[in-house]
Amino acid sequence: METVRLITTEAPLYEAFREIYDISFPVFEQRTEAQQTDAFSDNRYHLDCYIDKDADRLLGFIAYWRFDRYSYVEHFAIHPDGRGKGLGGQILRKLIEQESGRVLLEIDPVTDDISAARLRFYQSCGFAENRYPHVHPAYRNEYQDHALVVLSTEGEINKQEYDVFASDLNTVVMKKGM
Repeated sequence: METVRLITTEAPLYEAFREIYDISFPVFEQRTEAQQTDAFSDNRYHLDCYIDKDADRLLGFIAYWRFDRYSYVEHFAIHPDGRGKGLGGQILRKLIEQESGRVLLEIDPVTDDISAARLRFYQSCGFAENRYPHVHPAYRNEYQDHALVVLSTEGEINKQEYDVFASDLNTVVMKKGM
């Protein structure tokens, strides 16, 4: 498995990334092309794609933001053909090892077997659930903001850490006022 970092929507792997992205996230959780271009212009944003060079195909990707005291995983997905084979855990653990400080991400609240399995997966990778009420801003104006659960490595975050994350999410990642 080889890692390729995308830095523009013109990158050769961008269309393959977008195919997985589009089927893995509902439209209200997806960046528009303009938002994606804007994210690429910020040096804190990284989009790493994982490819199988022998099969010449994209296996998955992880899009994350590197801040001073933590990294935030904005989007993470594995190609549907590769799910359930340990690849996601391998990629996520690699990211956790390479980043200094905590890694944060968000998941849907647990409401069914699928969301419970998702939480167990992230817990098996070293993430802890945080109890702060959390709302992720909508990517698109025609959609509502939505409640998510914040997960973090290195145990739970404190209120001050949560407040810094919420501010960074709103003002840097989503470019919205607080």
